[in-house]
Amino acid sequence: MAYADKIENLGESDWYLIDRKPYRCPSCNSRNIGKAILGYPSEEDFFNESLYIIGCIPDPTPVQCKFGCNDCNSKFWKDTPRMRKHLKEVDEFYKIHS
Repeated sequence: MAYADKIENLGESDWYLIDRKPYRCPSCNSRNIGKAILGYPSEEDFFNESLYIIGCIPDPTPVQCKFGCNDCNSKFWKDTPRMRKHLKEVDEFYKIHS
């Protein structure tokens, strides 16, 4: 069974860790989930609804999101040890500097 754990400590309200592509967005219940692409899209990619365009500025994470909701802009990262370590470090940083 797929899961989506909400990421609470990066300041974004609709970021999730996942084990596979979500069937529905946990935020808005939409099925309009696309594979994330980074950078300036071609015209064909821009109008392709099966893609989620991140844009040219990467997210502040060690890896980029894998999928995104084209309706509410939720983002989904694969749940890996590297990503969990990054989230733990960010959480500790905010606890020290709050």
